[in-house]
Amino acid sequence: MSTGQLVTVYLGGWVFFSIFVCLGVFLHIACTKMKMLVELFPNSIGVKTMAPLKNGGVWGKLILVGGISGYLAFPRPYLKNGQLCSKDLEAIPKPLRHKLAFVHWVLVIHLIAMFALYFLGKFGKLY
Repeated sequence: MSTGQLVTVYLGGWVFFSIFVCLGVFLHIACTKMKMLVELFPNSIGVKTMAPLKNGGVWGKLILVGGISGYLAFPRPYLKNGQLCSKDLEAIPKPLRHKLAFVHWVLVIHLIAMFALYFLGKFGKLY
């Protein structure tokens, strides 16, 4: 393996590990603050439809927290189509809102980095 290939493999491993760390943060939030998160959205239809997932085991909780963090990271389209209520969005404590949105953005960036490293390794000339 060349040096470029080794760097790509190590970066891919780091990105993969970081994605699991972010999922661990989501699971920690799901296990400690799930009831509070669902109660913070009494008027939001999108969260009400996903609320039964809190009884769906680990994956259900992960999907629910991921959906709520998606609402917090990208609120504009959900406010436009009525899935998210602006009053509910303003009622969320700022530290929790920033933490969920930050972890969601980190996951999105790591997913893009994973695809970029894949295509760099596949089609790049790393001799």
